[in-house]
Amino acid sequence: MDVGRSGEGFSDLKTRSPRLTALDGSPGSAVDRESGMPENAMEGGVANRPATFTRAGCFLGLLVIVLAAAAEDSAPRPPATEKLLMGWLESVYLKPWNLRVTAKLDTGAKTSSLHADHIEHFSKEGQEWVRFTLVGSEDQKSIVVERPVARTAYIKERRSRASKREVVKLVLCKNGREYETEFTLVDRSNFNYPLLLGRSFLQDVALVDAGVTFLHKAETDPCRQQPPASSERGRDK
Repeated sequence: MDVGRSGEGFSDLKTRSPRLTALDGSPGSAVDRESGMPENAMEGGVANRPATFTRAGCFLGLLVIVLAAAAEDSAPRPPATEKLLMGWLESVYLKPWNLRVTAKLDTGAKTSSLHADHIEHFSKEGQEWVRFTLVGSEDQKSIVVERPVARTAYIKERRSRASKREVVKLVLCKNGREYETEFTLVDRSNFNYPLLLGRSFLQDVALVDAGVTFLHKAETDPCRQQPPASSERGRDK
């Protein structure tokens, strides 16, 4: 065999082969002619890494979402507020004076209303306020109260035009729980009960049993035992 010719043929074979052309001139650094990438990169090396990383990233992202959802489901959640079952008449306490009044629970009325005497308007620091007198059902104790006017409401009464009423916020206590709610101030001396609780209060607080009264006795209500706050505006008569 002609060694020179064999070597020349081998050299020519290397030149034409797409597998043996050097990328950087060093032996064994073969490239693919079509892509220009090193052969080892095309066969599971650098060229395949982005796809591998993308798949791994998607898997990790899904894993994080699943773990976050599981943690949220297992996290303790605040208990839903339990509604009280009440009769259509109940004794309630107005805070902070511990003034007991009899309330009629009326799901047919939207707005709660409170009997008030001697309603006077005045201005305080550029805001409209109202001064009025409340009378308790228990011992007829009366208290003068001052409150800012939260808003005004127009109430349509039976066989009469809508009347404008001031709305104030007061704290009502029942069965040991305190609730801040809105009341329209009105003369209810022609009604049997000084306080009416409408849907705006009842919808989140109570279920009404129209067949019973005074399910929660005033004498055992924890609201009765709470001392009145001395810092609140109000004076006994």
